[in-house]
Amino acid sequence: MPEDGQLFAVTTRSRLKGPWFFPAMMLATRRVRRQLQDSPDVVRWASVIAAPTEFWTITVWRSRHDMHEFAQSGAHDEIMWRFSKWLESFWLMRWRPGPLEAGAWDGLSLAQPEPTRVRGKAAGRPQLQEALEYLPQLKASTDAWGRATYEASPAVRRQRAEVAGARAVVVFVHSDGIRRRTGLRALRRLRASLDGDDQLLRAVAGFGRSGDAYLLTVWAGAAGARGFLDSSPLAEVLARWPESSWTNEWLPENEFGHWDGLRLRRTRNKHGLRVPAAARAAADLPTEGDST
Repeated sequence: MPEDGQLFAVTTRSRLKGPWFFPAMMLATRRVRRQLQDSPDVVRWASVIAAPTEFWTITVWRSRHDMHEFAQSGAHDEIMWRFSKWLESFWLMRWRPGPLEAGAWDGLSLAQPEPTRVRGKAAGRPQLQEALEYLPQLKASTDAWGRATYEASPAVRRQRAEVAGARAVVVFVHSDGIRRRTGLRALRRLRASLDGDDQLLRAVAGFGRSGDAYLLTVWAGAAGARGFLDSSPLAEVLARWPESSWTNEWLPENEFGHWDGLRLRRTRNKHGLRVPAAARAAADLPTEGDST
């Protein structure tokens, strides 16, 4: 379990300029896989191929610090620099695993409660409160006990508020032996069953290591994600792989790049991703309709 009690997840999506880059991308992907396999700080990871021009990584970390250390390592930087020459688009999303979960990902449960920020003055510490009056940026990042935390940071609260309307649901299944491709086929059918759902923003299914298959769905809000989690098509998939399937709702943290033009942080009105009033207040953002 991470030091602060909160796991941290990252998804990346790389779309190649053309299939002729596939061999080079596969070689680079194998290097990334070896790096992830050797990292003691990654809790779970998957390198997923969805199409000859579409590659994904899904990683879960013990802390944000561990993730940043890996991303800034020299070998990883070299690979990412090469990626930029081959890619038509790149999308990175950071998430927090949420409390809604079924099954386990290779024996591990990732469900966790949403982090909360306790606001207010530093209780019983008037001297600290007085000192913080002269340090407004530090004061804005402290909780009711005067602790400067990641959760209390204004920048973090703003980034979360910008994508607060979105949700993701990740589904994993594993099939052994000659049936190793049945999981991917089942997830592709599950993905097709979602066509026409106006709450679904994006969805993709792909394969990872032998027998592993993954489905990632991004939703315009909690209602769409939870409707999918409660749906009979998903229940049928999970029942078919009772010992080797997992699904979890993920809550958005922040975003970089775009998924074929989709930017959650810029499309709230277009896709109904209006920032909830509570999230805006917590992040000290203007109310809806005000200038930003």
